Amino acid sequence: MESPWDDDITNDTHNRESHWEKLSSDFTNTGYREGITAGKEGALQEGFDSGFAETGAPLGREVGRMRGIAAAILALANKGSLECDSHILQETRTIAGQLADLRFSDIAPPDLQAEEHAREHMQSTGEDLVMDSDELEEKRNVESLEDMLAGMSAGGGVESKTRRPTMQDFEALKKRLESVVGQLGLRAMLS
Repeated sequence: MESPWDDDITNDTHNRESHWEKLSSDFTNTGYREGITAGKEGALQEGFDSGFAETGAPLGREVGRMRGIAAAILALANKGSLECDSHILQETRTIAGQLADLRFSDIAPPDLQAEEHAREHMQSTGEDLVMDSDELEEKRNVESLEDMLAGMSAGGGVESKTRRPTMQDFEALKKRLESVVGQLGLRAMLS
């Protein structure tokens, strides 16, 4: 005669095995996901470090140094500590203004590898090939507003400023500032 306890033992054993298999599967899946995430984060950090060291920091330092030199010349000239004619002073003001309008995104080279990866990802997931996100759209809107405000003249009209500076424009500004520094008999390292 079968005991009702035997059925419970079989069901209980089955429940334990089923529960164990579920836990094992959950831990395996969780471990796999954490491994994938850690791998992605490691690759992202490596890419960030490389981009920062090779492009971001040197370019930012160079722009900052040029802005600082132009600002120092203007400050010393306004204080009377540095004699310079009005032509050099106006040229320095123009250079300083153009450097102030310069954005990192204007002169930094595009990250072609990241763009290609994004295209591949979008194609594999069936998403539309649109390189915009809400964050990028918001940034473009703010930059557009900045451009409109910067283009407004003192007379209330709007200047037609249709293009952003390029790396070639930046290099030309650098040469112009080097010329100003040379005309003033100063020494400054712009590179």
